[in-house]
Amino acid sequence: MRHSILPAAVLCLSACIRIKDSGSDTTAAKIDTSSGALAVASGRVDSTPTTVVPRTGPDFGPDSVTMIRGMGSVEARTALRNDSTVTLSVVDSSPAAAPNESDLTILRYQMQVPVAGFSWAMLHDTYDEMRGGTRRHEALDILAARGTPVLSATTGRVLKLFDSKAGGKMVYAADSTERFILMYAHLDAYQPGLAEGQPLRRGQQLGIVGTSGNAPATVPHLHFAVARSTDVRQWWKGTPVNPYPLLKP
Repeated sequence: MRHSILPAAVLCLSACIRIKDSGSDTTAAKIDTSSGALAVASGRVDSTPTTVVPRTGPDFGPDSVTMIRGMGSVEARTALRNDSTVTLSVVDSSPAAAPNESDLTILRYQMQVPVAGFSWAMLHDTYDEMRGGTRRHEALDILAARGTPVLSATTGRVLKLFDSKAGGKMVYAADSTERFILMYAHLDAYQPGLAEGQPLRRGQQLGIVGTSGNAPATVPHLHFAVARSTDVRQWWKGTPVNPYPLLKP
């Protein structure tokens, strides 16, 4: 089990992410959000009731017909890859925003998979995949049945509840060191009572998986992104970090 107690020294650092939603106020940040449901049979999306978790694990396969780990059918994968939403439109390239190994080690010890019933082995690394044919995704798409609980990956606090054209209902949160910003998008609903500034514990429910924003209507999923920040009050600005290796047990 990962440790939740962190050295006090890590609490003094800060960080930065900038995200842009086309058609939104340029000062309002936003991370791309596309995801889908876990496929359990060729050519279809998992419709298992959300009360039944964990769901049947995804299959493996090298071709476009067999399921690819965590990514569902070829139709679902194609729908996600055609998503043209901009993720981080402005990346903080300052030396202070570059994550170091110490930062990442602390974050790794904090993190859990942010979708109920899922393990790291059920995920697929979509961070470097192309989106819209021109850009890296810089996030994980976690395909899950609509209504599956979305959980806080770390202890921390809510920075912003943001509703955008592309990302739909999104939650921006800081980790406990306030060096990283974590973003959860395409939610169908927020957890009742969730509010900006609210402290979070790891595993606390933030909302439910859905297709809000520009997510494919037939591919409910969580778009999960992480960024190193020099000031988490600027929840729209930072340096993207791949969550996939950080979630590995």
